[in-house]
Amino acid sequence: MSKGKNILTILGLFFGVFVTGADSFIISPILPEISSSFDESISLTAYGVTIYALCFAIGAPIFGPLGDRYDKKKLLIIGILIFLLGTLFCGFSKNLNEFYICRAIAGIGASLFVPNVWAFIGSNFKGNKLNKVMGIVMSALSLSIAFGVPLGTMLSQLENWHMAFWGSSLLTIYSFILILLVPKQKKPLNNDRISYLKSFKNVFFTHNAIPALMITLTWMTGFYSFYTFLGTYIQNNFNFNVAITGYIFISYGLSNFVTSFFGGKIMDILGKKRSININAFLSIIFIICLNIFKNNIVMFVIMLIFLAFAQGIGVTSLNSYIVNVVPSNRSTLMSFNSSFLYLGLTLGSGAGGIVYELFGFLGICLLSSIGLIISLIVTNSLK
Repeated sequence: MSKGKNILTILGLFFGVFVTGADSFIISPILPEISSSFDESISLTAYGVTIYALCFAIGAPIFGPLGDRYDKKKLLIIGILIFLLGTLFCGFSKNLNEFYICRAIAGIGASLFVPNVWAFIGSNFKGNKLNKVMGIVMSALSLSIAFGVPLGTMLSQLENWHMAFWGSSLLTIYSFILILLVPKQKKPLNNDRISYLKSFKNVFFTHNAIPALMITLTWMTGFYSFYTFLGTYIQNNFNFNVAITGYIFISYGLSNFVTSFFGGKIMDILGKKRSININAFLSIIFIICLNIFKNNIVMFVIMLIFLAFAQGIGVTSLNSYIVNVVPSNRSTLMSFNSSFLYLGLTLGSGAGGIVYELFGFLGICLLSSIGLIISLIVTNSLK
């Protein structure tokens, strides 16, 4: 690919990952307005977030093997179009059932799009360039964490909650146009179309594939057991309102974005496996320090920013490593990786809720550290 086409490709993938990642965060601040519009409870309306995540987690492994059989660019286009339709019609929903259906459609589109983003990068970029591009596109997830909530608030304030989904749709259209300009993917290593069964078999019986996926699962379970309840702890412990807490999350997201964006250069120096090890270890240290400085807001935010740096580099390194474990079945492997990420989020938030109720902030810090320690052990078992 020429330099100009590379830039268009990266931009298209970047904005696509941003809008699919920000989708759940955009809804968060406007849940009360949506529930009022539908005359339903907030708890029922919040299932719109759950449905999106569930359809993503289930859909990714189902649609993953398609990328090993068909042109990944076409699948990217189909996936982003399905996501666009689901998001657009969320804004036109007149009742909660319609809203649920549209959220499910958006989740299915994202489950087809996102794994093929990572697979497309792995197929079209190599070596140091792979590390750099993976870091840049991964940084879009960090940006969605930083700006998803304020973006949803800002768009809804233009008129009403419908604007949040229509604004997200405009960003998706921009990504769609850029992806249309992406060059056709390189020919796969094996030109024969691989059956579903063989795709799954190749992944599950390839050396290091399952352990690599377990790193994602344990890492994300550990991280989200802590991160899910971070906002609650900050508000209760420091008596901050939602706006100030939001600024702290923005500082985390922006720090994570910067390190993800430039993480490729660090991977070039350290290597992927060493980078995973170092940043998992640093994440454990910074999470423990957060508990040590839990009553000092300045040190607490500094440790949180350091954690964002470690997570940004570590997760980018992990994705860059996994995408090349099974080169002939990248789409299938990365679909399972995405599914394991959402499974980790589900397990982490579920276990974290129980631990936080019983043992407070110290409990979720320890639980998070245990998850990251297990991911370290699994990483060092890889050969």
